[in-house]
Order: sequence, then structure tokens, then C-alpha cells
Amino acid sequence: MTGLRVGVLMWLSIAAALLAAPAGAGAQEYPTKPVELIVPFVPGGGTDLIARLASDYLTKKWGQPVLVVNKPGGGGVAGARAALKDARPDGYTALVDIHTTSSMLIGAWKVPPLTLADRKYAGRIVLDPMVFVVKTDAPWRDFKELTAWVKEDPTRLVWGSVGPAGPSRYAANDWFAQVGIETAKTKMVITEGAADSITKLAGGHLTLAIHSVAEAHALTQAGKIRALAVLAPKRVRYLPQVPTAEEQGVMKGVNVHWWAGIALASAVPDAVVKKWEATLAEMVKDPEFLAKADRISMNIDYLSAAQLRAFVEKEAGFYTDLAGRIGIRK
Repeated sequence: MTGLRVGVLMWLSIAAALLAAPAGAGAQEYPTKPVELIVPFVPGGGTDLIARLASDYLTKKWGQPVLVVNKPGGGGVAGARAALKDARPDGYTALVDIHTTSSMLIGAWKVPPLTLADRKYAGRIVLDPMVFVVKTDAPWRDFKELTAWVKEDPTRLVWGSVGPAGPSRYAANDWFAQVGIETAKTKMVITEGAADSITKLAGGHLTLAIHSVAEAHALTQAGKIRALAVLAPKRVRYLPQVPTAEEQGVMKGVNVHWWAGIALASAVPDAVVKKWEATLAEMVKDPEFLAKADRISMNIDYLSAAQLRAFVEKEAGFYTDLAGRIGIRK
């Protein structure tokens, strides 16, 4: 009986200690081991670039390695599923979530492979305009000339899209709808990310690529590709020489943006998500982080977890409507 009493007393002591522990103590200690930050595309694109900047900051801030893991495939779905569905929901696997794997995916599918219910947001980091780019030796002097050329014979246009429901596809179809080009007569080539797409463009396998300013800026400045138009209300500071699509009288309004934020699986504890959110809020104000982002032409535009969810819900509604209108909703 003495041994039994000792055992009971021991378990009661443990229970009392657990009850006395401050709420959220686990989250305060988090992370206690390396964290994987999944990029659902190949290295070199905008998603990968912002992931590596965030990884550097988080590693220093938390004192634990935050490792960027590239898992391309399925237009970003493979990597997003790995982070949100397959990984243990303990906060040690996070996703660099973008429009392609969230709002655009939801817009393109009646029964999407991933929904907003599958994730908890920690915050948005970047919001970047899209830019239409061609080879340096392309014959068109501006976006208006390219548009006229495509309208003459749409079958000549070969353009790239990161996955079947990526920003390139929505931006291209918005363009087609506004100027009267038959989408079905053009040829879309699926690429594994911006780096793959721009390589194909430079190699002559694509006529046109549509990517974020950050993704296209370096090669544009190096003279490897040429930007014809930017989808923004006004010219952007990283490409001041490039007129907007509306400025050239081709398109009206700005409907498609490139953005990136952090998402975790829906079952990850709220306290852990809040730690991510608080750290991201500090990160986007850090002078060193901002200087590094500026060097790669990243437009930092933070939204909190709640703000990002509201933004994505609204954007998903827009893309659902757009996908239906241009005939790409399945």
C-alpha cells in the first residue's frame, strides 16, 4: 500500500505542477527544435526569395534553424498539402502561402484540393504587382504592339503559367477578356515556378511570361528579358521606365497581385500561431530585413493574421467569379 500511496502522490504532484504552469508556456518556449518553412515551388522564384529572407530573420530571432524546404509540383499544391495536411500540426512545419495555393486555387476549382479551413494564417509579408515580360530581342516596343500582334493571330502566343491556376493565368485571361483575344487559341505552358518560366522565356520556349516585379526585376535590369507593362495603378519604383497596362490604353483596373504570407495547419495551437504573427510583425519593421528586401525588389506590405484571412476570403470570391467568367473554373 505504501508504494501505491507514493505513486498516487507522485501523479498528484505532477498534475498540480501542470495546472500551475502558466497558460501558453509551451508557446513561449517554441521553437525548441528546427522549423521547416515549405516553399511549394522550385528555388529562385519570388516565393523562394522571400522565404529565405524570412528564414534568416527567424533563425536569428528564435535561436533555432528555420530551414527552407522546396517541394514543387502540381502548381504548388504538392508542397502546400505537405505543410497543411501531411505534416504534424505542431507548428514545426509552416507554409509560404501565396495566391496560387489559396485564393486562386479556390477560385479555379469547385471542389479545391485545399481550402481556407485547412490553414491558420500568421500574416502577409509581401504584396507585389505583376509585370508582362518578353525576350530582350522581341519585336514589340510596348504592350500595345504585343496586344495587336496577338489579336491578329492568337495561335502564335505561347505563354507560361505557374501551375494551372496561378497568377499568370488569371492575369493573362483578364488581359484576353479585356481586349477580345480567344484564350483557347493561345497556348499555355505550365511551369514549375518563376525561375523555370523565365528560363523558358529567355530560351525562346515562351513568347510571354507574367510574373511579379521582384521575380522579373533582376533579369530585366541585366538585359536578359524586357518588361512591356506592369499591372499597377501607377509605375513602380523598381521599374520606373515600364509603363502600366492602363497607361498604354490596353487594360483597365488592377485585378491580379502577387503576395506571400505564412500559413500553418488548422490544428496548430493558437498560441504557436500567435507567436508567428508577433514575430512577423516585428520582422517587417526590422531595418536589416527591410534593406535586404529592398535589394531584391520585394514590396513589403504586412497584414496581420485576421487581416490576411479577410483579404484572402475577398480575393477568393473575386477569383471564383473571374474563373467562371473566363471559363477556367472546373
